[in-house]
Amino acid sequence: MKLKLPYSFRGNQEETIASIKSAIENRNQIILESPTGSGKTFTSLAATLPFVIKEGLKIVYCVRTNSQQKQVIHELQQFKKAGNSIKAVAIQGRNSLCPQQENDSELKKSNWSEKSKICKSLKLQARAGEAGCQYYRPLLHDGHLVARDWSSDILTADEFARQATEAGVCPYELNKLMLKEAQVVIAPYVYFFEEFARQNLISWMGTSIENIVTIVDEAHNLPDWARSSLSESMTIESVDRAISEVKEENYYFPDGSSIISFLKSVKKTLNKLSEEHVKEGEEEAHLPSYIISADDEVATFETEMMSYQKSTLYKIQKDCFEVAGIGNSHRMKLLKKGKRPRSYLGSVGDFLCSWLDSVEEHTIRLISIKPIRLEKVGLDPRVVTSFLNSTSGVVMMSGTLSPLRMFRDTIGLRSDSLLEKKPSTFPRDNRKIVYLDDINTSRSNENRHKNWYEILHIFETMVKHSSEINDLRLNIAVFFPSYRKLDWFLENITLPKHLLVIRERAGMVQEELMQLIEDFKSEPVKDGGKFAIMAGVMGGRFAEGIDFPGQALSIIVIAGIPYPVPGVRQEALQHYYDKKFNNRGWEFTVRAPAIRKILQAAGRAIRSKTDKGFIVIADLKAGGFQDYIPDLEPSDNLIAEISEFFEA
Repeated sequence: MKLKLPYSFRGNQEETIASIKSAIENRNQIILESPTGSGKTFTSLAATLPFVIKEGLKIVYCVRTNSQQKQVIHELQQFKKAGNSIKAVAIQGRNSLCPQQENDSELKKSNWSEKSKICKSLKLQARAGEAGCQYYRPLLHDGHLVARDWSSDILTADEFARQATEAGVCPYELNKLMLKEAQVVIAPYVYFFEEFARQNLISWMGTSIENIVTIVDEAHNLPDWARSSLSESMTIESVDRAISEVKEENYYFPDGSSIISFLKSVKKTLNKLSEEHVKEGEEEAHLPSYIISADDEVATFETEMMSYQKSTLYKIQKDCFEVAGIGNSHRMKLLKKGKRPRSYLGSVGDFLCSWLDSVEEHTIRLISIKPIRLEKVGLDPRVVTSFLNSTSGVVMMSGTLSPLRMFRDTIGLRSDSLLEKKPSTFPRDNRKIVYLDDINTSRSNENRHKNWYEILHIFETMVKHSSEINDLRLNIAVFFPSYRKLDWFLENITLPKHLLVIRERAGMVQEELMQLIEDFKSEPVKDGGKFAIMAGVMGGRFAEGIDFPGQALSIIVIAGIPYPVPGVRQEALQHYYDKKFNNRGWEFTVRAPAIRKILQAAGRAIRSKTDKGFIVIADLKAGGFQDYIPDLEPSDNLIAEISEFFEA
């Protein structure tokens, strides 16, 4: 098939398309590192669409954020305007696509699992001729014909939800029906990398895993996302809530024994484990993987529960199973009453069944104290990503995937995968990146506190000087290794009162974050100020996936190296990779992630060929990263270099 392109090629796009085509047409995989602004969405679609249309395959385009999903839809709309016949669906969860929740408070405040149960109940009612969901009823008969009518448009999830709701049709269910016709499905990571969700998605698409070409956007996020998806926890607070639920409902085990007594033993066990294992000044400790011999004095969850319950391990496991079952029955009872099907008892039971069920080599077990909780922590992304080797082809792409072989091995792609690193086509004179070789923020450096105050002083001087450069509006971003360092910095720095300071906070909702970004970009800033300052963390939402074109961002300060915080989970992760990859755990779990976070943060400044950006890495250890940042050089006179760069 000859694809009509919406744009003429720029930079090395034609070469990039050829590389992707070569991989996909040979049913292979490609790991593509290409700079921000190089048009990765366009090139990946231009390379894969002709092949999947010719072969009758489908593309699953995986994204992490809503903004990335919108970008893919925008590019597909341009392909369609150019004269191509393409059918595409942007899929999201019920939280974004369910109109019924606007009229149902119980549904609105439910989590994704509870929404699924309520939705299923409402659909059953509609099928039985009862009230049910008013938006589902139009799809009961000839729903596939309705879906066919809608499949000609390529809409963002927001547009689709609004238009379907106005037409009185459930966007979520209509979306599912449209998947069979779609050639491109744009889905959040969870829909494709979580096994149960993937099986549903493939079924809705009417295809098989072998007939899917996978494109993963911002793929540098995938390893951490995969590890997170393998992890689960149970807090002592959730056990307290389960006790309250049992008291309120007067539940007992089938043999008449006390569930409350069992749950109190769980609480005692968590407290005992935290007291015995967590050292003073630390927040968590590594637990033995499973029950140990009776003559060993190291406490595990299993040994303590058997002691408090005066029971066998088999009986403990049976009780956990009963707790989970009673909790599920409680959910069903609430559902029949039209209430949110939430059961803390069920959640505790589900977690404990998982905890006792098996021991996986790819997880560790922790006891933590803030709050007190048991936690299973995933270590190996390949458990989640290895199925990719069964697909018809894979495109992994990002501006920051180096070292490419290490990334390939981390997610378990084939050893013959193509590895492509494309250079920036933007004018080199538009970016300058330096590091400060007299700053050392390493935890092993006894003068590190003094060095952090030196960074503070340098930043104050930079702000003062930037306001004097030729009336330019030089917005500045500063990124830290942690929120703790960010907070310390803003508490101790002295800045002009008229400056607008935008700060990132942990757990910010999307609306608040986007409003802050708009405030930062907007001109003029408050009280006649000349420019604004943004403070965030490396690996955070300010530092990744957000564009700051033109003069929206001119200077970036990377304060320190974002090495992971030392602790038992980091030690376990590094040890695991030492075993799996020939004693290269430090490279896999410390050095490579830090480099990627730095490059992501640095990439915020250059989004097009006309942007100019000055990047400062405030740490001498950056000098060891020149293999990945070829134009990096030590700074001789930072303030003079900033002036010279922007006045040129």
